[in-house]
Amino acid sequence: MEPKDLTFAPVEQMTPWLSPRQLVRTALNVVLSKVFGSYSDKREIQASVEATPPLESFEADDEIWIDFVADLGDGFGPTYTIASLLAGETLELNVPGQGPVTTKRGRALVMGGDEVYPTASEREYENKTVGPYRAALPWFEPNDDAPHLYVVPGNHDWYDGLTAFMRIFCRQQWIGGWRTKQARSYFAVQLPNRWWLWGIDIQFDSYIDQPQFEYFQEVVLQAGDSVILCTAVPSWAHAAEEDGAEAYATLDYLERKIVREKGAEVRLALTGDAHHYARYAQDGIGQTDGAAAQKITAGGGGAFLSATHHLPADLTLPPTASRSLGKSSPPTEWELEHTFPSAPESKRLRWRVVRLPFENPGMWAFMGGAHVVYSWMAQSTHRRPGERFHDVVARMSFDDIVRGLGRSPLAIIVTAGLVRGMVGFTKSKAASKKWGLGLGHSAAQLGAIFLSTGAAAGICTALGLSGLGYSAGFVVLVGVGGGLLGCAVLAGYLLVADKSGLNANELFSAQRNRDWKNFMRLHLARDGTLTVYPIGVRTTPRKWKLRVGGEADDPWFVPRDGPEVAELTDLIEGPIRIQPTEPDAAEAAPNTPARSTS
Repeated sequence: MEPKDLTFAPVEQMTPWLSPRQLVRTALNVVLSKVFGSYSDKREIQASVEATPPLESFEADDEIWIDFVADLGDGFGPTYTIASLLAGETLELNVPGQGPVTTKRGRALVMGGDEVYPTASEREYENKTVGPYRAALPWFEPNDDAPHLYVVPGNHDWYDGLTAFMRIFCRQQWIGGWRTKQARSYFAVQLPNRWWLWGIDIQFDSYIDQPQFEYFQEVVLQAGDSVILCTAVPSWAHAAEEDGAEAYATLDYLERKIVREKGAEVRLALTGDAHHYARYAQDGIGQTDGAAAQKITAGGGGAFLSATHHLPADLTLPPTASRSLGKSSPPTEWELEHTFPSAPESKRLRWRVVRLPFENPGMWAFMGGAHVVYSWMAQSTHRRPGERFHDVVARMSFDDIVRGLGRSPLAIIVTAGLVRGMVGFTKSKAASKKWGLGLGHSAAQLGAIFLSTGAAAGICTALGLSGLGYSAGFVVLVGVGGGLLGCAVLAGYLLVADKSGLNANELFSAQRNRDWKNFMRLHLARDGTLTVYPIGVRTTPRKWKLRVGGEADDPWFVPRDGPEVAELTDLIEGPIRIQPTEPDAAEAAPNTPARSTS
């Protein structure tokens, strides 16, 4: 691959989420975006932007194909793998009991949140999202059949206050062969056969702003209409949690006050944010029945894999906590029907965290540096006049190291900070678990420091090193070996915490897993039946090469070795069929063209 020949620089590496630098950047982005978002909400500023140039409609079509992808724009390989599958004119799938089925590229592509990682900027979008998607579908003859692109912002898109997002996705411009169509960070699209496609902007799981609420109120829904609702977070999966009730209450309010009040129904909710596939069906009705509403998380567009083994098997929506916040919909029961990867596979994949130091070399370096600093603090309290560093370390016993750190005011202060950090790192609302696991993790890390310092001193003495050679050997052994040992302790903590359902995000983000990706292909038929094809890719290609020759709309890159990308796909389950809502005869009315005047 030759980046100099391209208009973007392909970023091969997945984001090292447990790099100390990245952890600090992420924390700052979260704090700043929430602070400034509270004072300058871009969604309310968008009220001055005409929402309709005009409201898009596919109502005149007999049928339509729609694609959905979320959580993309990380490493080039996984992102481009999914982009090239979305770009293909057709994709053949083997449907159990039915044989090969040819699916078609979507007339509309929906990106369902977190279009770039780790932070939003025009440069990051270009290199990690726009460039790869342009390379996957470089050109499409400008006509009415060109695929449309609609985008829902996620929390990572909000880290710059939505500035880059608005410039790239809300100006009706071309991204390769896809044409952006929306003018705001939310949209409503009329589909054939009384179906709608809605994308909402929930800005960090917060409220829906008034201009957005009014925008959807003015969409002409009628009794019997069906809605596909795209949101950036699977708030239903976390609704029973203390901090998830309010987010689900917001979603329920939109559905209750706008959709159901007009006699329509949300038949399918799609989201990303969690980087796996998970489908919940209302009342546990099977996938082939067609009567059940579905809530699907499909965040497999390119970012690291998320766990599935902690997902609740049953949901009551709205949960008791949401209902206590005020008026809400009557409670309904939902069952988890399928995940990708499966829960047993997800548990097996936990053990990939042993690769933590190699996937996050910055953490390895940080841990090694911390061990060296601790060894320096330990020897400083034992130094006699005229002694040098290696003289002190060479005569220190394990007990001397422990006592030295106990007598060092700086070591005590640093250790207090370590303990506070480890307790804060434990993602638990229960104080007993938070402090118990946090203190245990701190003690294990201190034990690793004592061990690496004592072992390094013993090895250097056994090798007969002296003078500067002793000092250099000691620092290398403590830095490299101590860093590796500290990362091993961190990996062990993540595995232990996962047993209690804690820190699963850190456990899997540390792995930077390039595989287990997914996207959705939807077909709305002439009779109003919506068929959902969840498509998975268990292994993504590692090496790519520029295509030689080909047509103008051919992808620029192909795998260097191995099969074509299309051969790597398989149906995750299904397909899932959803029948349209049948209105009562008294409520039925012709579906008039929709307008939005906000």
